[in-house]
Amino acid sequence: MPEENAFPLSDLSLEQKIGLLLCCPFYGNRNWYESEEFQRQREMLRNGLIGGVVVKEGELYETATLLSEIQQGLSLPLVVAAEVENGLGSLIKEGTHFPSNMAFGATRSGEYSYLAGKIIAEEAGALGINLIFGPTCSRLGSGLPEGLPPVRAFGEKLNLVTRLSIAFVQGVHNGGALAVPRYFPGTAAVQSGEITGSRWLHYLRKLLVDTELSIYEMLSQAGLSALMADWREMPDLLTGQSMPSLTNRHLLEVFLREVLGFKGIVLSPDLSEKKHARLLEEDTIVSAVTAGVDLFVGVPDPERALKMLVNAVIQEKVPLSRIDKAAERVLAFKKKLRFTASKPVRPDEIDKRVANSANLEVAERIAEDSITLLRDRTGLLPLDPSMKSTLLSLSFTAMFDPEKGKPLDEALRKTIDRVVSFQIDSQASAGKLDEAWQDAQNAGVILCAMFTNLPPEYSAHGFTPTQVEFIRRLIQNNHRVIMASFGDPRTITLFPDVDCYLCLYSDSPASQAALVREIFGKLVMPVKGKLPISLDANYPYGFGLDLKD
Repeated sequence: MPEENAFPLSDLSLEQKIGLLLCCPFYGNRNWYESEEFQRQREMLRNGLIGGVVVKEGELYETATLLSEIQQGLSLPLVVAAEVENGLGSLIKEGTHFPSNMAFGATRSGEYSYLAGKIIAEEAGALGINLIFGPTCSRLGSGLPEGLPPVRAFGEKLNLVTRLSIAFVQGVHNGGALAVPRYFPGTAAVQSGEITGSRWLHYLRKLLVDTELSIYEMLSQAGLSALMADWREMPDLLTGQSMPSLTNRHLLEVFLREVLGFKGIVLSPDLSEKKHARLLEEDTIVSAVTAGVDLFVGVPDPERALKMLVNAVIQEKVPLSRIDKAAERVLAFKKKLRFTASKPVRPDEIDKRVANSANLEVAERIAEDSITLLRDRTGLLPLDPSMKSTLLSLSFTAMFDPEKGKPLDEALRKTIDRVVSFQIDSQASAGKLDEAWQDAQNAGVILCAMFTNLPPEYSAHGFTPTQVEFIRRLIQNNHRVIMASFGDPRTITLFPDVDCYLCLYSDSPASQAALVREIFGKLVMPVKGKLPISLDANYPYGFGLDLKD
């Protein structure tokens, strides 16, 4: 590997400087790797015209092998990023999959947040990934970006979100990678246009004490190396003109760097996602780099983006000094990655580091400790594993997914003898509903598993009237109904008559298995999760019943 000072900016052409600012998507399978599209991109990588990749999917060993191959012979270290905020297993099935951020909030444990961050970095590093997108530093109710499920937030209280965010970042860094908290600025006051006029700097500084901005201030003071800008529109803090946050120079260059003292790089959102297609327009890209974005993530056509920015410099739409400053920051950032990131290892070493028993046990403990019991009016829990009657398990989803609820079903069948399972999605036929209804008449216990963590409807109110009415009929006709939310806990507001209600906050395999241990009284410790958000007057922040055997 070249020495740390082996990449002076003066040795790079304009195209290479701009190339440092571009990361393209990467798919860890051989067919895509050998495609004509990626071969063109690989040639750009060899010539220093792409600065990094974002891993979008892949198989464990093949991803590690291909990431190693593309870095052979490169003169500059490569940024290898991934969306693995909830574990490598959320991207590559062989990895450890942690519960959602809101589940961490329910545990109140900074230690769990730290451990998860460290394990995620170590497992990702085994494949060659050195940059982790996360955590999401937004409070529920104060401007969580659209298109994200509510469970991406740790909770609603600033001190909780701050403490868990910082612990996660520290864990990632100590695990050998770098973290990219998102989405700056992350405050509802900014988005609503309340902060405008000549005193905006003073007002923003004042808001630091009670908004997510304080999280970024604390992270900046701790030496944060990167953060991801928000894509939502907000008013410019001087002119009032509406624009995406990542094109707001007064926010990124003036406030972020001069007021907060941030010294790292600013990343765009992942531009390979369809919802961000409008951000790829020439005017937006030019405005973003001028405003202070240093690294464009997931650029689907890096060749086009390169030409676009070269022409912008030639036509003096973007000052050359701004390209130099961004390239200088990215080079400095890459030096940190080179010395802190784990290197790809042999398959046997990957097996030792990815989803090992210790890592899986941490995920299980977090899932168990997050479980929050909101109701058990009739003392239904715990169930007797030797029960002779049938348990009917009904999984309610926005769309049909044969894999959704599979860990739950497997755990149930290992625990009791008589289980009948149905998945009832928003398009379930009348015949399927009739069949489930008939089985409900003979069931001793009915488990309604509410999966609100799926697109297109992430909301607790995303279920169809048909699904809601079916569940209400079940509750009216059978008092032995257990409802478990594997996403937004606010689902309870739809079913005020259900006697037993638990929040898992996450549809991870660990959370699904933990539910089964909980309802059959097999947890290592008693249920102790507490709500990280307020549902209503009856279920405030911090509410959670203790389950006594």
